[in-house]
Amino acid sequence: MRSVVLFAAFLGLAGCAHSKIPLTNIDDTDENRQILTIVDEYHRAMENLDATAVLALVSPSFYEDNGNTNANDDYDLEGLKTNLTAEFQRTKALQLQLRVDAIQVEDNQAYAELYYVVRAHNNYPAGDKWETGTDRTRLQFERVGDRWLITSGL
Repeated sequence: MRSVVLFAAFLGLAGCAHSKIPLTNIDDTDENRQILTIVDEYHRAMENLDATAVLALVSPSFYEDNGNTNANDDYDLEGLKTNLTAEFQRTKALQLQLRVDAIQVEDNQAYAELYYVVRAHNNYPAGDKWETGTDRTRLQFERVGDRWLITSGL
C-alpha cells in the first residue's frame, strides 16, 4: 500500500512538471515562447542593422543604467534611438550569437538571461576594424497590452 501511495504522489508531481522548449532548459509555456520570439526578433533586427525594428521591440518606459552607479551613461528610449542610429551608421556588418539561459515571468514583468557573442565590422576615422565581444545580459520586459516589450538590458 505504501508503494502505491508513493507512486501516486510521484505521478502527481510529474504531472506538474513542464516540458522543456527543444534545445533549451526553459519550461515550455506560452509566456516563455513569447519572450523567445521577442529575443529572436531582436536578434534579426540587430544583424540587419535595423534600428526601427529594434525600437519596435522596446517599451516607452525603457531605461538603461548600464549596470553601474554612474548616471552620466544612463539613457532612456530617446537616448537608445540616438545611440542605435549612430552605432548602425558606422557598422558595416554585425554577427550576433544569442543563447537564452533562463526566463522568469512574474505577472506583467519578465526577464531573460542571455549570453552573447557579437562580431562587428565598424568604420572609424582611422579605418575599418572588426571587433568581437562576449558578455551576459539580462533583458527585462513588461507586458504592454498583449505583447512583451523590452524595458532594459540592451
